[in-house]
Amino acid sequence: MELMEAIRGRRSVRKFTDSPPSKETIDKILAVTDYSPNAGNRNSTKIVVITDRTIIDYIGKAHMRIIQNFNKGITALPSEEDIAASENAFHNAPVVAALFGPKNFYFSSPDAYILAQNMTLAAYEQNVSTCIVGEVLNCLATEKGKQYQDKMGIPEEFAPQVFVTMGYCDGEYPKHPKRHYADVIYI
Repeated sequence: MELMEAIRGRRSVRKFTDSPPSKETIDKILAVTDYSPNAGNRNSTKIVVITDRTIIDYIGKAHMRIIQNFNKGITALPSEEDIAASENAFHNAPVVAALFGPKNFYFSSPDAYILAQNMTLAAYEQNVSTCIVGEVLNCLATEKGKQYQDKMGIPEEFAPQVFVTMGYCDGEYPKHPKRHYADVIYI
């Protein structure tokens, strides 16, 4: 597959079948990580592939509640009850790749987003549907979230930067939305 074909064809999918991609397929997708540019060639982004439905549901719900609160100007962490009652930002994705970066490194977020974009293009080549789910605050900053991060083997000096949901599209693959970015200005 040509790069431009993947860039033009890939769409964000938010409705997945229950069938997860195989570990072999995920490994093919993750092979792009060695070729993703990053600040200072530090290679500091850590990737955790999550297939445990309990962990996916918790992080997805915590993320959704934090985003909803953030949009209302609320930056306090939600209660466990609010998290449990929330919708899931990961929808029903059977696989979520969590990309973590050092908390005190200015380029943690850009590095993770570049890596996420490369992963989604590689996934498209493997016929795996994806969606990049951005992180605005640390959805693992709750006590339960910290326990999950510890279980993942990610040091507390790292925070989630972005998530990539993966699976197979349930239904019709999304069509290209009509959009036009601002005209380019040359000077």
